[in-house]
Amino acid sequence: MSNGENPDKPEIEYPCPWDYKIIGTCEDALRGAVQVCLARTLNQDSGAREFELGMSRTSNGGKYVSLNLNLMVMDETERNQIFSSLAGHPEIRIVI
Repeated sequence: MSNGENPDKPEIEYPCPWDYKIIGTCEDALRGAVQVCLARTLNQDSGAREFELGMSRTSNGGKYVSLNLNLMVMDETERNQIFSSLAGHPEIRIVI
């Protein structure tokens, strides 16, 4: 392709709602980590952003918990920055 487009990449229209699944070992620590990551990642010009953060599930042995984070993302750059911030936080083991 001459314009460099990836035919396998889905077409996403922004702004749009986006979901992240966040996995760690402590629900309270995960909730705090999400707050910190969103505060430092979101564009300060856009003001406060509403988001939903709810319990998803707990592993069979109770060692891991997962939360679902849903919020509006303004563009691909912001979506990727949020992902990177979450993935880089020490309390968060996995982000999907």
